[in-house]
Amino acid sequence: MKKLGIAALVANGLAAAVLGLAAPASADISHHDWVNDIHPRAEAPQVDNSVHQSR
Repeated sequence: MKKLGIAALVANGLAAAVLGLAAPASADISHHDWVNDIHPRAEAPQVDNSVHQSR
């Protein structure tokens, strides 16, 4: 029974190490294109604001 407990402890430790090392690799922003898609940004038409002579 003691060997089974040690084996389970080692297996859990290895699983935690694999998940712990995989998380930083997937945390970078370069593959999250959806962030740019949902980021709010204003778009306005270009307006001619030069002074025109009136009669």
